[in-house]
Amino acid sequence: MINVWIPSQKEFENFRAECKELYESVQDKICDPNTFEFITENTFFFLFESEGKLIGGIYYYVNDDGRLYLNGFANRKKHNLCLECLKMSLDWFKGRIYAEAQNRASALCLLRCGFKRDEGNRFVITK
Repeated sequence: MINVWIPSQKEFENFRAECKELYESVQDKICDPNTFEFITENTFFFLFESEGKLIGGIYYYVNDDGRLYLNGFANRKKHNLCLECLKMSLDWFKGRIYAEAQNRASALCLLRCGFKRDEGNRFVITK
């Protein structure tokens, strides 16, 4: 079973330090210059864990262009769980959702969840 925690929940605190460390270790790969504190306080941030082990985080935000985007990060070798987490989170939002894939694994994950290539490394899905 996958559990989802948001920063205001006490259970989130059990994973905060580990999640922050993971975010900071992949921050350059997901091209987000913001701090972990910024994304947990200023986006719709969701932490995913299963059986007491951190899977990763997905966060939604409105970009400068006024569009809803998502970004995320996860522990390695969790591709199938990442797909489940992403599919689950996509059900919580309506309309167009954009994402930018910075690598092949991210692009594959987006495509498997129903995203279509928009332009360049940007993908879009309409819910």
